[in-house]
Amino acid sequence: MKHYLLQYWAYNENDETTTVLRSKEVLASDETVNAMLGDKKHQYLRFIINDGQDFIISVDCVHSLTTRIPD
Repeated sequence: MKHYLLQYWAYNENDETTTVLRSKEVLASDETVNAMLGDKKHQYLRFIINDGQDFIISVDCVHSLTTRIPD
């Protein structure tokens, strides 16, 4: 598992007809990263956030995934 900064599209809390770009620090396995880079057969991706909670998101909502070096 490696540390990443995930940027993704989410519903705007103030206007549900629009989306906003949000960021979240996540842990991702090599398998998840490879799923993003391969053919689009995966519809959802699984990341780990906070104290080991699953964060599952549609691949269509992911904007970018950037490698992070933990402090």
